[in-house]
Amino acid sequence: MISVEHLTKCYGDFMAVDDLSFEIEEGHVYEKEEGDIDGPFAAAVSVECTSGGQIVWFASSSFLDDVYNAYSSGANVNLGMNALSSLIGESEAMAIRSKSLNYNYLTISDSTSSLLKVIMIGVFPLLYLGIGIYVVLRRRRMQNEAV
Repeated sequence: MISVEHLTKCYGDFMAVDDLSFEIEEGHVYEKEEGDIDGPFAAAVSVECTSGGQIVWFASSSFLDDVYNAYSSGANVNLGMNALSSLIGESEAMAIRSKSLNYNYLTISDSTSSLLKVIMIGVFPLLYLGIGIYVVLRRRRMQNEAV
């Protein structure tokens, strides 16, 4: 069992976590919920020794890959840079970016939507069918000429 009680973590004057407590029973598995994405996840542990040593361990080395960094809007790179800043004692250099809530949605008119439906449902399938028939007839003609 893992048990954490009254955890508080500060970086200089910035308080990241205050009075956090939780328990996880041995063998407990969190089930994937609807909408959850598969990992790798940018989970990290920072351990400081009383002798002054420090280590930061990440659960996955691929959290900095472009694909996974895009999922987090660049926050994984910030996490890596903050970990390095922590290791060299530059807690003032840590940055926690806010996520932008400005979304640009693609909007199309009803007439454009109807045109796309006709093309995708009618024109493309008929075009592929026509090309297929042409290829079959041409191959038969070439076979007949060869005989």
